[in-house]
Amino acid sequence: MKARKEIFTAFLCVTVVFGLMVFSVVPVHSAAYKLNDTLVSSGDVLSYAISPDSSRVVYRADQKTDGVVELYSVPLTGGTVIKLNDTFASGGDVFNYAISPDSSRVVYRADQETDEVYELYSVPITGGTVTRLNTTLVAGGDVSDDYAISPDSSRVVYSADQDTDEVFELYSVPLIGGSVTKLNDTLVTGGNVISFAISPDSSRVVYRSDQDTDGVVELYSVPLTGGTITKLNDTLVTGGNVISFAISPDSSRVVYRSDQDTDGVVELYSVPLTGGTITKLNAVEINGDVLSYAISRDSSRVVYIADQDTNGVFELYSVPLTGGSVTKLNTTLVAGRSVGTFSISPDSSRVVYIADQDTDGVVELYSVPLTGGTATKLNTALVAGGNVISISISPDSSRVVYRADQATDAVNELYSVPLTGGSVTKLNTTPVANGYVWSFAVSPDSNRVIYYGDMETDAAWELYTVPITGGSVIKLNTTLVTGGSVSDDYAVSQDSRRVIYRADQDTDEVRELYGNTICPAPITPVMMLLLN
Repeated sequence: MKARKEIFTAFLCVTVVFGLMVFSVVPVHSAAYKLNDTLVSSGDVLSYAISPDSSRVVYRADQKTDGVVELYSVPLTGGTVIKLNDTFASGGDVFNYAISPDSSRVVYRADQETDEVYELYSVPITGGTVTRLNTTLVAGGDVSDDYAISPDSSRVVYSADQDTDEVFELYSVPLIGGSVTKLNDTLVTGGNVISFAISPDSSRVVYRSDQDTDGVVELYSVPLTGGTITKLNDTLVTGGNVISFAISPDSSRVVYRSDQDTDGVVELYSVPLTGGTITKLNAVEINGDVLSYAISRDSSRVVYIADQDTNGVFELYSVPLTGGSVTKLNTTLVAGRSVGTFSISPDSSRVVYIADQDTDGVVELYSVPLTGGTATKLNTALVAGGNVISISISPDSSRVVYRADQATDAVNELYSVPLTGGSVTKLNTTPVANGYVWSFAVSPDSNRVIYYGDMETDAAWELYTVPITGGSVIKLNTTLVTGGSVSDDYAVSQDSRRVIYRADQDTDEVRELYGNTICPAPITPVMMLLLN
């Protein structure tokens, strides 16, 4: 029965949206509900996250004691709030946290036992016994804010000067607590682990460190539970370092950016996750640099920006993940101009990028096949002074949503267009004088866009939702108190049914946590019968 209700509810949302578009019925949003408990005087909700299974919200707040930040869990639909952390020593606070991918537990960093000694803890998301994950720290030691839960929710990897003060090393421990394993080799004097990532298949950890030579940052791979460490990069030239890296979604390879061959010339390399033959991905250009890169979701290709053909002119290129022929994706740019940012579609079919490709100083939006081909301009003609500012591709790869001052200079509005080009639809209602859209997000089911702007009252920031193909706009927050605004850190649940936001909605300067349904059309008695 529950499954039938879920299916019907999803159908109902789509049906109501279609009805609104066809009949232009203006909907009344459902009442937003408060998620946090009553806050003490001067208390605020500081941050929050929705569990991946869309069941609960975890938030940080000085809810009980002003200035003492603790961690709480509450059902996504509202209900009983549970405090997750243990009792603090005087001066203690929760600083940050992460929810496990399986939504079972929360890992948080706090000076819970000793003021200003930051340690790592694990607790069930619904509350219960708190387990410290790190071992005893040396005097002056702390767990850093660089920690991650493996995608399979089995382990936590964290950085800490756990054994030697001011020497940050890498450790792995079960999510529920247990034996801690150091992942890095012995560091040279002055060496530290700088950054790390866990492979999507949870098999290995890749990390950057000046492990062998102080000040020379190299790249290493090690099993998640510890074991033989493999250096991934080739010998670096004097002055060379590994600057950044990314693991392919299929966990087969690591792509890294480094001035490995020529000091100061940053290039792109690909190597198997477990080590092996290294392949340079970019074509060679003296004095050129790779600026940024991304791996396609299907792990077939790498897209990167570089001044590969003309020094100082950054263009867009695509190359197979294992190396091979490099293809330029953009068409010829006007003199002296460069590609700005890009995004690969989730289905790995196309690349969307912004560039002043056709007119100097006019940034527009283009779509091109991942392997190269004809680039299609997605935006319509811009007014004088207009530019495309930011973009997002829907998770189903059907459409691109972009923000631009397309119709009025300096008034940023929101538009939707098919990924391959076609009719452009403005999504937002007309803003008041000086009002504009500030940010936006596409729901995981690709049906709707949530956006944030001062659309009705200048400098009063509110939250709205609209179908991704255009239609009736619904305000998600309720009426704001004088001086109140919604914060720009709203989030959509993975099931695409709810939006969570922070706002001083009820009391000016008191930030609280609220939820609302994304499809809040009223349900008639007939619909209720179908739901029961």
